[in-house]
Amino acid sequence: MKKIFEGKKLLVLGTNTGSEDIVSYAKESGAYVVVTDYVNENDSLAKKMADESVLISTADVESLTAYVKENNIHGVFAGISEFNLLKAMEVSERCGLSFYCNRKQWDSIEQKNLFRLNCEINQVPVPKTYFTGSKTDEWILSGLVYPVVLKPVDSCASLGVHICNDESELKKYEKDALQHSDSGTIIIEEYIEGDEFTAHYTIVNGKAYLSCIDNRYPIALNEGKVTTIPVARIFPSLFIDEYMKQVNEYMVGLCEGMQLENAILFIQGIYNKKANRFAIFEGGLRIAAEAPYRFISEINGFNSMHLLVDQILQNKTVYNGDDPYLSGMTCGIVSFVAKGGRVGRITGLETTIRSLDSVIRYENRYPVGSDTPNGDTLKQLMLRFVLICENREKMKQDIQYLNENIHVYDTDNNEMVLKFDPERLWDTK
Repeated sequence: MKKIFEGKKLLVLGTNTGSEDIVSYAKESGAYVVVTDYVNENDSLAKKMADESVLISTADVESLTAYVKENNIHGVFAGISEFNLLKAMEVSERCGLSFYCNRKQWDSIEQKNLFRLNCEINQVPVPKTYFTGSKTDEWILSGLVYPVVLKPVDSCASLGVHICNDESELKKYEKDALQHSDSGTIIIEEYIEGDEFTAHYTIVNGKAYLSCIDNRYPIALNEGKVTTIPVARIFPSLFIDEYMKQVNEYMVGLCEGMQLENAILFIQGIYNKKANRFAIFEGGLRIAAEAPYRFISEINGFNSMHLLVDQILQNKTVYNGDDPYLSGMTCGIVSFVAKGGRVGRITGLETTIRSLDSVIRYENRYPVGSDTPNGDTLKQLMLRFVLICENREKMKQDIQYLNENIHVYDTDNNEMVLKFDPERLWDTK
């Protein structure tokens, strides 16, 4: 690999998903890489991989700023963590360093109320918004058509999100939604039934391109109209053609209107097949938690994580375009979802992975001895597998193999994860 970053120093905040990929690319390209957070080096692969590691909390912006200035750091970045990305952006702005976006651009996508307005301006279809503010009044409640979705305008990982069937449920969950909002602001919107999806856009030299779009396969850990968790995301979407007809043109306009040079943006939405209606409800100006660059780079050779590092260390990226149809391949992010409890043992993981060529990456967020939460958020995702298969039929076979050969037990020897039923691959329910 060319040493395009020779003589440059990169500070990486945190050791979450994506950090190791950043360190690897930057080092191979000649940069001197430092990783910082409060995690001991023995517990952080990213720190072990780096040229140097330090123990400065990613929340300590003052100390991070001083470190950058004293050590002649040329760029500051982070993995997929929203918190760490915001701190990296703040430190970069304080030190006059390049970043892939500014706070106003970030908020226009990440803040749900501002994103909703951005969509409406650009003719991107959205659910009806009933209310945005800090506290509902009786006149607002009287105009709602239930069920509705209640959520903080600025949270992630489904924290504080509730589907409310009546006024009593709305009042019951309003406090929780507000507690998960840094700005103390909630949004109440129309509840639309249908198939959820995420679409990912790459912005290069100001031009936006659809990189991929998935089907989100939900699973509910608890009864009732609760927030669901994606047990699998399969690419490309079963309704990609319809999305290209109805939505893509307007999303490209939204992306290109943000005056971004090089960036990554994703949106989440619902498709109601019966009504042939799309509704986009939120987005992120960052790489999504499923990190689709991991399989896209294997198919077309372009890595969007590299694009962002290039922007931060000011290197020009060579980009030959994306193919949202993924050259006819079927790709997946498939998860084992924890029910809650302490992990007692995991069997068959390593041997099963070695026997499946389609699994290109995997991660275990809760090793033996860890306590897994009990709720309805993305924190329930325990094991995640990244697969590339020739078609959906092969994807079905390999997911079945994962399910049959990998088991997770709690300390009472009970199975403690829910798995994706591969028979669902041709439907999204």
